Amino acid sequence: MSSRRSIALIATGGTISVAPPTADAQRHDGAGALTPHADASPEGIDVVPRDALSSSSRRMTPGDLWTLATAVTEEIAHGRDGVVVTHGTDTLEETVYALGLLVDTRVPVVLTGAMRSPHLAGPDGPANVRAALVAAADPALARYGPTVVFQDEVHVARLVTKLHSTRVAAFGSPAAGPVGFVAEDRLELLLGPPPGTDLLARTGPPRTRVGLLHAATGIDGSAAGTIASDVDALVVAALGAGHVSPSLGEALVRIADAGKPVVITSRCPDGALLSHTYGGAGSETELRRAGLHFAGMLSAPKARLRTLFGLSAGIPAGDLFPASARPAR
Repeated sequence: MSSRRSIALIATGGTISVAPPTADAQRHDGAGALTPHADASPEGIDVVPRDALSSSSRRMTPGDLWTLATAVTEEIAHGRDGVVVTHGTDTLEETVYALGLLVDTRVPVVLTGAMRSPHLAGPDGPANVRAALVAAADPALARYGPTVVFQDEVHVARLVTKLHSTRVAAFGSPAAGPVGFVAEDRLELLLGPPPGTDLLARTGPPRTRVGLLHAATGIDGSAAGTIASDVDALVVAALGAGHVSPSLGEALVRIADAGKPVVITSRCPDGALLSHTYGGAGSETELRRAGLHFAGMLSAPKARLRTLFGLSAGIPAGDLFPASARPAR
């Protein structure tokens, strides 16, 4: 590189930060302790450590996501050339998408983590941190929005998901695969940036409660009614390309008619939601006709975050999920 790059390294906790020699999930080292994990910073990169949170990812709340987004925004405003966030893997895919919703970034923002604690044989944290720093130092990555770098692969926020519970190669993007990779301390991009952005038109602290229901054999309208009574909106991971049982479909229509937004996704990890292929009770045709919102290829957890932060900022569900269900250009 022709000039040195200043990269913020923001720690939030997670397996990558568990303090040896124990696996106590409540003890986390800060960003300063993570810096040498990269086997000394890659050439031309100055690492600026910062602690934002100290928690396993299973404890993350919408408020924590807002706190992290604020920290990332502040580092960008301070003139950093890129930002790396270390995070637990259980909800990493949700956090990277939340940053895509909340952070208007002009520099690369990269999330990474680890599947093996530092005190175990073959910890993957050091290599992941180093690869993330390399990726965050390349200005070309900024156009992709927040990304995940894991096992040298680069994944975009909208598509990445945790595919395996224990392997070090835990993350993938079923719909498209990685958009690039890191090798020999350089970033190689394979695919162009996403066609649009998930960034919200306006943002604010989370104030809305959004429920999440997974459709399955025997899940009927009573389940939806129970959840909907305690939330402001409901996201449903539907069957296949956007179908639910007749009983569940009727309940969802009643919830929407009562003024609570209902958002449909699919429990399948890949594939589009249909609009007019199937008919009858619980079909995508009937649900769309009743005014339910369809989230395109967003996973249920990510659609929930878009609903939560969007409604909290006063954006109508119809604007969050337009008929095309594609990110805004």
